[in-house]
Amino acid sequence: MISADLIDAVVFDMGGVFVIPAPEPISALVVRAGVPLELDDAAARRAHYAGIAAITERLAVGDIDESDPEVWAAYDAAFFGAAGLSGAGLRTAIDARRDARATGDSAAIWSHTLPENTAAFGRIASTRPVAVVTNNNGTAVEQCRDLELCQVGPGPLLEVAAIVDSGIVGVAKPDPRIFAPALEALGTDASRTLYVGDTVHADVRGAGAAGMPVVQLDPFDHHVGHAHWRLPDVVALADHLG
Repeated sequence: MISADLIDAVVFDMGGVFVIPAPEPISALVVRAGVPLELDDAAARRAHYAGIAAITERLAVGDIDESDPEVWAAYDAAFFGAAGLSGAGLRTAIDARRDARATGDSAAIWSHTLPENTAAFGRIASTRPVAVVTNNNGTAVEQCRDLELCQVGPGPLLEVAAIVDSGIVGVAKPDPRIFAPALEALGTDASRTLYVGDTVHADVRGAGAAGMPVVQLDPFDHHVGHAHWRLPDVVALADHLG
């Protein structure tokens, strides 16, 4: 845990922090492939964070990059397994999600907001400058607007110093260079700028390599054996920061 007195600003990931895969389009995708599935909010949350834990485990074994399809196949296997699928149905769901991912369906899939986290985002932004750094496809600014999360500069949404999208800047977490534009916009030192994410490989290691303190959102305690700081949600972080 890091003392609130040592945190001057906070930078947030998007996926797994403010948004997760939406239950309805994921269910529809699998049903079209011939497998019955009806996810609700609670099931989608459990499934997503189970998938993140599977990514952590897969990346811990062998020299493989997060962008490798094998990594996301591990995510999908854990996601749909946590949703109750097994056997042939599980394999069909994994294949359907792989094919849909290849078509660039992120805007439709990654659209289920976590309202308690977005509300706590506003609480934190009222006391400290904030920014967003995300591995994305070049549409993070539009996604933040469409999901009513935030915007750069004044306007109707919550104001952030920067929204840094890997698809725009050309580097992705865990490359520490992706955090530089946000730190510059915030005008804060890396050592006093907290990063909030949900993955070990991209978020904990990436921000750590940039010299930033990090907290991982781990609501189901999948990473209890890890030494880094973990919290269940942004609400807990807002409470800690005061």
